[in-house]
Amino acid sequence: MDINECKRQGFIKITTPNASKAASLLEIADLKEEAANAVELNEKNINAYFPLAYDSLRETLEALCLLLGYNVTNHICLGELLKEISPGFDYTSFDRFRYARNGINYYGRKIGLPEGEELIKKMFEMKKNIKNEVNARMQNNKTR
Repeated sequence: MDINECKRQGFIKITTPNASKAASLLEIADLKEEAANAVELNEKNINAYFPLAYDSLRETLEALCLLLGYNVTNHICLGELLKEISPGFDYTSFDRFRYARNGINYYGRKIGLPEGEELIKKMFEMKKNIKNEVNARMQNNKTR
């Protein structure tokens, strides 16, 4: 599904930019990252903490969208929009994260500890970069 199809089907909607909601999402995303980082990951718990790490990233991505006046209700469309609005957004990695998370949540496919740890590390790196972009945009809006 491309961005035009996402918009046509109503998965991407134009809305009023909402900095306070974006800030709240960032705060919750950080709490989820802290929770995921507070445990020692192992073969048993990786499949429980991986979706938590993914949610942390997704909420940060949604914060950027909200800040720019978009409400996105579909993970694929979230990635499609971010390709357009965020320079350097790595859609391929995001889609890999999404696929692994969906495998766990909807199909009972487990990931192993090495793969899970690697993907979580990459998710939190992407989250950090997007959060920096959100904070910079919020700061720019305050100075205007």
